[in-house]
Amino acid sequence: MKRTATILAATAAAFTLITSQASAIDWEKDVATATTTTASPPWSGEVTAYATARYAEDGDWFWIKDNAKDDKSAVVKWELRNTSGTLVRGGSIWMTEGVGEGRYQNKDFTEGYKLYYKVCPIKWGSTWYEQDECGVGLTVTA
Repeated sequence: MKRTATILAATAAAFTLITSQASAIDWEKDVATATTTTASPPWSGEVTAYATARYAEDGDWFWIKDNAKDDKSAVVKWELRNTSGTLVRGGSIWMTEGVGEGRYQNKDFTEGYKLYYKVCPIKWGSTWYEQDECGVGLTVTA
């Protein structure tokens, strides 16, 4: 019985830590609309059958392209963590122009923080997505 109580207490503490950290930020939602950028190479990025995402540290620009005619938008899901690893910002950038189109979105991240991002196909307005349709994700320095 004591072991069960210890496990329950540890689980509750872990859940509190995770939810308090995640709920401490306001998740940002943007729609990529720019057709040009001021960013210079290099660009990091990932490509899936469904979408392409690229990020340039110079100016904190994302470029997102929809690769599939599937009634879903190409979406970048991103998280920014400080030097201690604490989640400080997060959000999504939607490219809603349709298959074959690509657009840019500018962000303003704190330099030296770690940026994790991945690209996913998601139906417009939904928060549900198939994890196995997303890219594996990349971590870069902002």
